[in-house]
Amino acid sequence: MHNETGRQGAAPTKIHQFSCRAGLRAHLHSIKGVFFVKKRIGAAVLALSLALSLALPLSAAGVVSQEEAAQVVGALNIMVGDENGDLQLDKTVTRAEFITMAVKASTRNDQVGEASTAPYPDVPRKHWSAGYVSAGVKMGLISGYLDGTFRPNNQITLAEGATIVLKLLGYTGADFSGAYPTAQMALYRSLELDEGLWATENGDVLDRRDAMYLFYNLLETKNKNGQYHMNTLGYSLNANGEVDWVALMNEVM
Repeated sequence: MHNETGRQGAAPTKIHQFSCRAGLRAHLHSIKGVFFVKKRIGAAVLALSLALSLALPLSAAGVVSQEEAAQVVGALNIMVGDENGDLQLDKTVTRAEFITMAVKASTRNDQVGEASTAPYPDVPRKHWSAGYVSAGVKMGLISGYLDGTFRPNNQITLAEGATIVLKLLGYTGADFSGAYPTAQMALYRSLELDEGLWATENGDVLDRRDAMYLFYNLLETKNKNGQYHMNTLGYSLNANGEVDWVALMNEVM
């Protein structure tokens, strides 16, 4: 507060009317100047805040924190880290890795065993992902290429990953028309499965952070029959249809 003008020395014995009015005028001018400066500063701060909010990605608003998303997908065993627990979120995702996550995020996640035969020539029976590749193909989540290979080490794109997640929600090719993946990506965005992802274009390669958010969003999304995917896995959501981390931990334990 600017209250220094109220401090005076010894009170004069006589104050002339003119000097009183002049002093009052000066005082009011000083106060007006202070409020003018404050108003200018306030406007500048408001403009800066608006500019910063516009500069942030639209998906940043209301997106769950990276730490919470990691805890949830980790608790459900959809994504696991290395021996130190590091999810290595900056690394890109291969087809073998993504279909493994997708099967783990499905209602058949407890029915995967070792592959009895090689699902593809480039995915031998002893390949670490063979069981999940076989399960994913049987579930209709993914398929190989026309040359008969699976190409497990190929990086997976946003359009491919989004399509697999839509299949987890019960959507099939019959639900879409037109050239692939236009309709699939339109539904992906309308369901807000894109929240938190940095990948935006159909051909963008997914990294593990993108995959983490994609599967987290899947949990809070209703399937084709109107049921939350989290509920189909046997876990509950809060009243707002959001993952309750504390409740999940109690259910998992």
